[in-house]
Amino acid sequence: MDHEYISQESEKMKQEEYQILKQLGQRIRYYRRLKNLTQEGLGEQANVSYKYIGEIERGRKKASIIVMYRLSCAMQVSMTDLISFSMIQCGSHQKCMQSIIRFLENKNTEELKRAFNLLKICLR
Repeated sequence: MDHEYISQESEKMKQEEYQILKQLGQRIRYYRRLKNLTQEGLGEQANVSYKYIGEIERGRKKASIIVMYRLSCAMQVSMTDLISFSMIQCGSHQKCMQSIIRFLENKNTEELKRAFNLLKICLR
């Protein structure tokens, strides 16, 4: 009976880990595309194989902390942004504004202009 329980728990953990890897890959792909980078371009900037990036984005490979650091630097996003899987949780107007400002604070002028234009379109 104990072996069956351990086996079920182990399988559950594997499934949870797979979901985390998939979410991480989706975040990396999201930021890579946001920066208009190909896997090859990101790989060159981060000194990581583009094939490895593709595997990470598909949730098939684990990324070490060093690879995560290289990718975040190359895409100019924080490592926290890469592993922040949930949508913005804001309970108040002030918290929502702080989350938006925190997200935009490291963006360059061109990115800020694009974000502003998107906001104007979305909030008409």
